[in-house]
Amino acid sequence: MINLKIKITFPDNTSLFCGEIVTTKPDHRGAIQGAFRYTAEYLNHAQAFPLDPVNLPLSPDEFEADRSTGVHSVFEDALPDAWGRQLLIKKANLQRNEQIVPKLLEVMGNSGLGSLSFYSKQTEHQDTNSSAPITDLKKLLDAAIRYDSGLKLKEADIELLFRHGSTPGGDRPKGLIQKQDHSFWIAKFPKANDKYDVEPIEAATLELAKQSGLTVPDFEIQKIGKRKALLLRRFDISNNGGRYHMISMQTLLQADGYYHINYNELFEIIKHYSCQPSIDIPFLFHQMVFNVAIGNTDDHLKNFCMLHKEPGYCLSPAYDLLPDIHGKMEHTLSFPYGTGYLPPGRMTLEKIGKSYNIENHNKIIDKVFRAVSDWQCVFQKYGVPESDIQRLKWNISRRIDSLK
Repeated sequence: MINLKIKITFPDNTSLFCGEIVTTKPDHRGAIQGAFRYTAEYLNHAQAFPLDPVNLPLSPDEFEADRSTGVHSVFEDALPDAWGRQLLIKKANLQRNEQIVPKLLEVMGNSGLGSLSFYSKQTEHQDTNSSAPITDLKKLLDAAIRYDSGLKLKEADIELLFRHGSTPGGDRPKGLIQKQDHSFWIAKFPKANDKYDVEPIEAATLELAKQSGLTVPDFEIQKIGKRKALLLRRFDISNNGGRYHMISMQTLLQADGYYHINYNELFEIIKHYSCQPSIDIPFLFHQMVFNVAIGNTDDHLKNFCMLHKEPGYCLSPAYDLLPDIHGKMEHTLSFPYGTGYLPPGRMTLEKIGKSYNIENHNKIIDKVFRAVSDWQCVFQKYGVPESDIQRLKWNISRRIDSLK
């Protein structure tokens, strides 16, 4: 049995224990039973809010996790994906039967993204600084690339990765960085087998999104020798070092495993749970149009999340934006009005805009069209190799043409 206490850090940088997870050991099929309960202290706190407004309303009840991991999805949101999980497993030297979500949360402790930290009796007094100083960026990048290439690492380098690279989300090498001005950033690094120069491509795509009117995290490219790292300012950290709670659309839609989800369902979640639907619904429409224009087919549910701020839940800035560098052609999310997973044309996008009463939906489409039409110049400005631009040209050009 694993018993985890959960601490929440509020945006004002105060914190308290907000709940407890109890899980059984895995059965012969690997399934785990588990439950969560809020603490009375949290329920009575002036800043209390439901950690998952769909599945965990504010109540003294015990909430069983109807998932084989034994843990509600909102807590698994705090865990990294492939890259970080692999490092967490190695960090704690977990055997195969120990590589379960509750154990990974215990190993991660207070170093994850978002507002939640996880403690057991063995780890309750362990607090770590998960962000490396910016002066260690080169060491961290070198260690990440060597590790990703399967090369042997010095003990100090593997410790650096364990401490600063094991908790950011996604399946690419990353690290957590703190600049001299005390701001916090995620650093994205190249993979050993990359077929594209991904970091400048993502920076250029973020620039296009920004020019189209979308809110994106602050970002910059850092050249480190012959390599490049993309730095993204963390939007889960408040100006005074507190935290904003994060919940993914995957959790809000209760979509485990292989799912078939339509953009309509994201709009409905926002209508029900956003504290500012008149802002967030047009924002999601804007992001959907941008994904269509640039070819961001990696539009899966973990690439959309809501933050809890003082008024309530609202959409986060747009993140993880890339053209279709893997040649998927089809989007992960389907589109309304029979388009399916293929990119819709302008008429369909206009129909979606009308159906959600989005003011100036034509102007949003026009603004995205104008911004993305200049994509080659922006990609060149950010140092994307010409060979990469030429490989992406056909797909992006045909998408832009469909928005005319």
